[in-house]
Amino acid sequence: MANQIAVPLRDAVAETLFIPLYMRSLETERSGGLLQDPLACDMVRRIDHDFGRYSGGAASMVGTAIRVRHFDDQVRRFVREHEDPVVVNVGAGLDTRFHRVDQGRGIFYELDLPEVIAFRERLLPPGERDRFLATSMFETAWIDELVARHPGASFALVAEGVFMYFEESLVRPLFEALAARLPAAELHFDVSSSWATRNTSRHDTVRFTRATFKWGLDDDLALQSWSPRLAHHGTWGYLDREKRRWGWRGFVWRRLPFLKNAFRMLRYDVTPVDPGGPDAPSGPKS
Repeated sequence: MANQIAVPLRDAVAETLFIPLYMRSLETERSGGLLQDPLACDMVRRIDHDFGRYSGGAASMVGTAIRVRHFDDQVRRFVREHEDPVVVNVGAGLDTRFHRVDQGRGIFYELDLPEVIAFRERLLPPGERDRFLATSMFETAWIDELVARHPGASFALVAEGVFMYFEESLVRPLFEALAARLPAAELHFDVSSSWATRNTSRHDTVRFTRATFKWGLDDDLALQSWSPRLAHHGTWGYLDREKRRWGWRGFVWRRLPFLKNAFRMLRYDVTPVDPGGPDAPSGPKS
């Protein structure tokens, strides 16, 4: 297509943003699809990228649709339940959650690397309630910035298809910073198991990128040992949902624990503290 937008991304993990984008577009175009995301279809048409390399990712298509719908539902609920909701998409890529779930209230932030945000701005300009943060999630001054901007707000952070691409030595300090410096929050994210991490080359779409999985989590309660303020709230699997769509794969995979538990969706809460107590959020850090 003429006048397509060139891809300026250099980071290997950033490149993976095209997978969920393409899967959302395919699901939207599917009769009886699990989600509707016309903006994803538009972006796929506008971007100069070989999306066809992911066309054989049948499992990724179903899994992405289930994950997107789950996190969308969690965000809708969160916004309904809180007076001053702030939602942060960590590693936002070209996600369109704000446009899918907006209820006319709350502030959304799209956080990603500067090169990704610059690319995003050409396709999805920011709005008054959909704001962009161009920074690494691991440079955690953004946490203090948001707390200062929104005193008294309720926070929900969503990281979709993000943490498995980074070593625990990076992921753990981020969770510790969130626990130490947010007054309270919901943390929604997905994880891969250690088996899935060792087998990136078998993944039906990620294997066509330069990225690899680097962090595997087998014990969903393990993060509670990272901070006394981190509390596991729930785990959701993929294969027990939309069984007809999974077909024979789901029938087989549900009977093999290492496949059934290869990918999960988690919610953790940062528990509230007494503002004057010993566990109150600390001052700004980088």
